Order: sequence, then structure tokens, then C-alpha cells
Amino acid sequence: MTTIIDAPAEIVFLYLEDSDRLKRWIPNLVEDESIVETRQKIGSKFRQVFVEKSRTIEMTGEITEYVENEFIRVNMTGDMFGLDVGYRLTFLSDAQTEVTQDTQIKFKGFMKFVAPIFMLFSKLSSNNPQAEAHVQLKEMAEQEYQSQLS
Repeated sequence: MTTIIDAPAEIVFLYLEDSDRLKRWIPNLVEDESIVETRQKIGSKFRQVFVEKSRTIEMTGEITEYVENEFIRVNMTGDMFGLDVGYRLTFLSDAQTEVTQDTQIKFKGFMKFVAPIFMLFSKLSSNNPQAEAHVQLKEMAEQEYQSQLS
């Protein structure tokens, strides 16, 4: 998924690595805490908690790739699945950034068998959480940038 945001990469990248900003645009994220922080960011570990229809999902993650204002990749794992999520920022102009998200899901245990059914229903649904999250990310980063210009 790719989104063009009318804000510089420095502002957009804050929304990918700052805990308070993450909770504002990622759907259902209610907790985001650091477990281990490294100076180079790679190897930093964190814990996130999501609430989905009164169900709590806890995941732990690690930053596996990091280039400030350009790229961040995290591996996350929970009880039912793991995620490999990368965000690439491309400079379009001083005030415009393209964000591309690549997400790979690896289901565990019983979920390996029922996941294809859920994926089919997800594709047929008009509700796309990833698209909704990108709309939120765009709005918030652009708003922050505009407030700095004022």
C-alpha cells in the first residue's frame, strides 16, 4: 500500500517510530511500550497491545532494519500470527513524501488452517483497516506539518 503525504519525511517518520503518534493512527493500538532500546535502533524491542471487538491481542516486536527518515522494518509476534512490516519513505519534494507499506503475515497453529477463510472475507469486506490507517497517518502528518508552518 502506498500513500502520498503532503509533509516532509522527517515529520512522517515520527509517526512510524514515536509511541504516542503510533497510537493515534494505528487502529486499535492501545499500548506501545519499549522493552529494549539500542542506540542504532536495530535490535530495539517493544510490546504492543491491540483491542479488537473486546478481544485483547498482545504482540512483541523488534526493529530489524532502520534508516532514519527513509526506512523501518519490524518483526512482530503474537500467539496466533507474526508480522513482518516495512515502511519505505520516498522523497518527492521538500513538502511531499511517499510512504509504502509492505506487510507479510505468518499464521501459527490452528490459524494456519482458518486464515484463508478470514483472508477471503477480509478481501470481500469494504472495511480495509490498512487503508483506514494510511488515511489517518496522512491526515495527522499533514496537520502537524501545517501547524509548524503557521
